[in-house]
Amino acid sequence: MPSLTQSELIKRAEKIREYQKLPPTSSERLHINRGRQLMYELLKDVFGDPLIAPSKLYSGDWEMLFTNSGVDSLMNAILLQQQAVQQKTVDEQQRKVELVLLKLATYTTNQVKAMLLDTGTDFLAMKNPGDMSSEGIVRRLENDIGKGPTPPPNQAPFTWQVILEQQALAGLRAWVAYEINVLEYQINSAPQKDEKDKINFEFVVLKNKLSYLKQVLRILPE
Repeated sequence: MPSLTQSELIKRAEKIREYQKLPPTSSERLHINRGRQLMYELLKDVFGDPLIAPSKLYSGDWEMLFTNSGVDSLMNAILLQQQAVQQKTVDEQQRKVELVLLKLATYTTNQVKAMLLDTGTDFLAMKNPGDMSSEGIVRRLENDIGKGPTPPPNQAPFTWQVILEQQALAGLRAWVAYEINVLEYQINSAPQKDEKDKINFEFVVLKNKLSYLKQVLRILPE
C-alpha cells in the first residue's frame, strides 16, 4: 500500500460507507456521485491507475475510466484488481484490507449502476411510442444496458444494433422481451439476503434493469 496509512484508509472508507446507505434513486444522484468520486479517489491512492486487461493499465485514473467507458468497464477493472491482489506476494493483513476495499468499490459501482438505470427508466417513462427512433433506442440500450442481450446457452454474443439491422423492429422487440424473461427468472431465483441496514444493490440493479426494459418494450413501435 502506498504512503496511505491503514488508519487513514479505514477513516476514508467509513466516510464512503455513509454514502452507500443511500437508495439508488435519481433524487439522490448528486450525493451518490460524490460517494463514487470519493471511492475512486481512494482506489487511485491505494492501487494507482486501473487495470483494463491483465498487466495493462488504463491511461487515466478510475474516475476517468468511469466517465469515458462507463460502469461495466469500471466493474471489469475492479475484478482485474481483485485477481491481481490475490496473486501478488504481500502481507496477509494488507491483502485482506485491499480486498475489503475492492468489495466496497463493487458495492459503490452497483449503487451507481442502479441509480443510472432508475434515472434512465424515468426518462423513458415520459416517452410515447414513436417519440424515439429505433436507432436512438438502440443507442440507449447500448449505453444503459450493454452492447447486447444475454445470449442463449451455447450462442455467441451479439449486439442490439445487429438485431435491428438483421431482424428489424420485430426482432428487437422479441429480444427485449427475451431479456425481460431472463431478468424475471434471475430475480425470482435470487437468494434473499437479510443484511440489516444494507441495501443489496446487485439485486436492485436487476430490478431496475427489468423496469428499464419494460419501458423500452412499451415505447418500441409495433
